[in-house]
Amino acid sequence: MTQKKDVKNPVLYTAPVFEGIHYTDEGQGTPILFLHGTLTNSMTWRKMIPFLSSEYRCIAVNLPLGGHAIPLSSLKDYSPIGLVRLIDKLLVFLDIDKIVIVANDTGGVYAQVYTALFPDKVSGLVLSNCEGLDVFPPFKFAYLKYAVWIPGFTYCMGKLFAVKSLPDKDFFMGLLSHTLTSEEWIQYYLCHFSENNRIRSDFASAVKTWSPRYTMWAADRLKLFPKPVLIVWGADDKTLFPAKLGIRICGVFLQSRLVMVKNARTFVQEDQPEVFSKEIKKFLIENRK
Repeated sequence: MTQKKDVKNPVLYTAPVFEGIHYTDEGQGTPILFLHGTLTNSMTWRKMIPFLSSEYRCIAVNLPLGGHAIPLSSLKDYSPIGLVRLIDKLLVFLDIDKIVIVANDTGGVYAQVYTALFPDKVSGLVLSNCEGLDVFPPFKFAYLKYAVWIPGFTYCMGKLFAVKSLPDKDFFMGLLSHTLTSEEWIQYYLCHFSENNRIRSDFASAVKTWSPRYTMWAADRLKLFPKPVLIVWGADDKTLFPAKLGIRICGVFLQSRLVMVKNARTFVQEDQPEVFSKEIKKFLIENRK
């Protein structure tokens, strides 16, 4: 395990999975795995982990979804099944056999598929503004499934991502968060995509596999999942994942509770990190064995 330090960012470790998977690992206690969405990385949890790592072991992984720094050219399967197996390899490396999963945006797909494949390894599940059932991807980004096949498309995306005035606009990435600035989008999430064609290739490979067949398959299996589930939903997400989707996902599970969070869009962890953290703590305390 190698370590990479940055004064402004959490310590990044590198697990020997494929070419290397970056992850953060802070605190001790019950392990929590944080899964991010497309075009972001573990930094999306930077505001929440300080609230939780005093009581729990908080692990946030960088998946090959466009916001990562290490290209994974030897990874052959970028589908949700393939990426879930990558996640499982990381947990095996960390010698973790029971995990609480917290996921947002596309990370929610991988959380659901992981839980459906490995239900005995998941002791609790927290989903926030994510795909589910017949929604994968959300309508606004469905065009990407086809656009990434066009030669030069992701290169043009990278050029636009580097324009400092664009990322926080609603017609661009702004619908995801009230609080993220363009500077933060570029610094935390989009810089590697803009600079590295192999990162863009990983992104395109994952996007090509998007299909509701994975989320429908997972939902069918998760109907029998016996562990507690918390759904934390940003109430201001009117376009990508409206509240009615959160209600439908909540209805999939045997033991689930939905919490609506005011003044938050898709990225509840960016807009209301303290509220989100408190709900997770409450959930874990209520279901402590």
